[in-house]
Amino acid sequence: MNDLFISGFLKTLRILNDYLSVIVIGGGWVPFIYYRYLLGDKAHEPIRTRDIDFMVQTQVPVIGSKTVDQLLVEAGFEAIFKSRAIPPLIHYEGNIDGLDVEIEFLTEQKGSRSDVVLKVQNGLHAEALRFISIVIENVIEVTIDDTVSVGDMSALKVKVPTPSAYIFHKGLVFTRRRDRKKRAKDLYYIFDIITGCSRIKPDIMAGFEGLSQKYPAWLQTFIKNLKLYFESPSSEGVLWVAEQRPSSAFPGLNEDQFKRYVFVTFEEFIRNLSVNLQP
Repeated sequence: MNDLFISGFLKTLRILNDYLSVIVIGGGWVPFIYYRYLLGDKAHEPIRTRDIDFMVQTQVPVIGSKTVDQLLVEAGFEAIFKSRAIPPLIHYEGNIDGLDVEIEFLTEQKGSRSDVVLKVQNGLHAEALRFISIVIENVIEVTIDDTVSVGDMSALKVKVPTPSAYIFHKGLVFTRRRDRKKRAKDLYYIFDIITGCSRIKPDIMAGFEGLSQKYPAWLQTFIKNLKLYFESPSSEGVLWVAEQRPSSAFPGLNEDQFKRYVFVTFEEFIRNLSVNLQP
């Protein structure tokens, strides 16, 4: 992975250090944190985007003397209005050591209203989306201990969704995506964690037992979604995962073999969930 990308991500976390206790990191940076800091595997390069997603509750307390908005603006980020709604959707865009960084805040959509934007702190607007509660309520704390590489000797403690919650969330939201490439990335993240994080696979399955009790109806939707897109080796979900395959992934498999492996992986995963968790 490009060291510049990592440096930009870590420096962004350093800027928001005061708020890391109430922020949950999301998106494509989550598998990166799993591999690099949870499993200690710095050689694996999961796919991800430059954008950084942060999940927060619908009300974010002010910690210290500055709001999140103030910290980011003072660090050189610009609040960019992405909608004309009231309150408007705002992303923070800036440049860190030559790397363009875009930050988005997300929160839980409650009730039957369509997706909206909520003011979660003075100056801070978060897009409210369905299913975000899963990744806000089910988290683990991970220590980032190589921040010396960005000029600071102290470690950072960050919150990320549990691997099972992350997979669960991705399996629920990918069908709601309008962008085909984002759907494909969501499914590849699931595949990458299932196949690459074998050391914590028992923890993932155990985590789903707890999730099935907390969100029984959503679990049925999750399983239904995966079944629909992984019916055979030629199903749409298999093709999407294959499209996202990095050149360094599974070098011993040709394209057809890889697609077969993707199908078998999801087939086994769906079967285990169906047999062990459904009533």
